[in-house]
Amino acid sequence: MYAFALKTNKENSAMAPSFCKAKYFGFYDGKNLEIKRNENTCGKGVMNWLFENKVTKLIVKDIGRNPYNLAKSKNFEFYYAGDERIELPEVLENIKNNKFEAIGEDKINKILENHDSNNHSHNHNGGHNHSHQHKNNYVFL
Repeated sequence: MYAFALKTNKENSAMAPSFCKAKYFGFYDGKNLEIKRNENTCGKGVMNWLFENKVTKLIVKDIGRNPYNLAKSKNFEFYYAGDERIELPEVLENIKNNKFEAIGEDKINKILENHDSNNHSHNHNGGHNHSHQHKNNYVFL
């Protein structure tokens, strides 16, 4: 079963750029597509939810170290959706035609480094207090 983060629950939704902040996930078994609302607020919660939904293949634009390590420990296959906007019909077409790039160690390290430099400080002690600090914050006037 494939899973991928989506911005909306519409049939032409774009993939969400952030794995753990995605409001929806698409689940695709090669024939049937189901879009489910993501009620989780952290990568570990998302990963546990994906495990419950029998996911073994993950298509990502971005992922953090903790969800990546958790998925890797369960022998997930990772595929890169690319840097450009990609909508659901193209995601499904790419799955059917095996057009997504399998993510090797070099690529996953770049994704993880980029995620680390763009995001955060997470505090999971006794709760989920997240503070996200972005390296490139812009204000347009």
